[in-house]
Amino acid sequence: MVAVAAFRAMFITSLLPWLPFIPAVILLALLLGAQLGYYSTLLASVLAAVTIAPSHDLRLLSSAQWSASLLFILIMSFVVFVAGELRAAYRRNAFLLADTHRSAARLQRRETELALLNAELGHRLKNQLTIVQALTTQIIRRSPSLAIAEIAVSERLSTLARASDLLLGSDEQTPELPQLIATVLAPLQIASERIVCHGRSVRLRREPTLALALSIHELATNALKYGALSTEQGQVEISWRCREDADGAAHFHFLWRESGGPEVQKPVRRGFGTALLERALRPYFKGKIATDFRSDGLVFEVDAKVAATNR
Repeated sequence: MVAVAAFRAMFITSLLPWLPFIPAVILLALLLGAQLGYYSTLLASVLAAVTIAPSHDLRLLSSAQWSASLLFILIMSFVVFVAGELRAAYRRNAFLLADTHRSAARLQRRETELALLNAELGHRLKNQLTIVQALTTQIIRRSPSLAIAEIAVSERLSTLARASDLLLGSDEQTPELPQLIATVLAPLQIASERIVCHGRSVRLRREPTLALALSIHELATNALKYGALSTEQGQVEISWRCREDADGAAHFHFLWRESGGPEVQKPVRRGFGTALLERALRPYFKGKIATDFRSDGLVFEVDAKVAATNR
């Protein structure tokens, strides 16, 4: 305001004294709000009056000049009010626009999560169908009659349903690891003599238990479809142990080793199933989680800290 007053006194002496202050007051009201705009209006009125008052003494202003000053204050107060409302509307619009962008980003993340869940659900469904197909084929091939095969298939499907209930159930008490592995692998009873398990009874918390069960299910499905369990000679060895580290945290080691099956070819790109193994376990097992595609058989290993209780 002082700069405008000085500019007006030096260069614009023939025009209305309040004219140069109008754009400055409007700009301040738009940028900094109506309150500062009202203050600027009063200050502009005083400075303009000083520039036209004889000897710069406000007491020497004429009645017409006083009336013009008051009229300037009234008009500019209305202009400042409008400018303040425009500024508030702009700020509200900016806030709503930012909120819209945040909501759109959350929606996009949610859609990505849903797409991933759908892909995982489709993968799980495909695994279940693979197990059903493989078991049905093997049972029919080995059964002496269709009647016996029908009974065997019905029993295997019931076992598969119970295993699914274990994975998706809501009970607080989680099964011990031998029971968990036996339940998950129960649908593969036709190959049970070729699956060997070693390890003490260990009970994990619910989240890591579910993650481990899903991983074992994924490994068993792959073994039945491509790996050791897809042949008559292949074998699977499962071992685990749990110990307490020096810092008191439980350290869990799990090993899935296949042998005697078809020669393993390391995949060119990482498939959905392999990524699913790591993604399911990483949040609960802090340490090594590795899949080794050895030529003589796949090896999957977990060597990590986890919340667990030995029994």
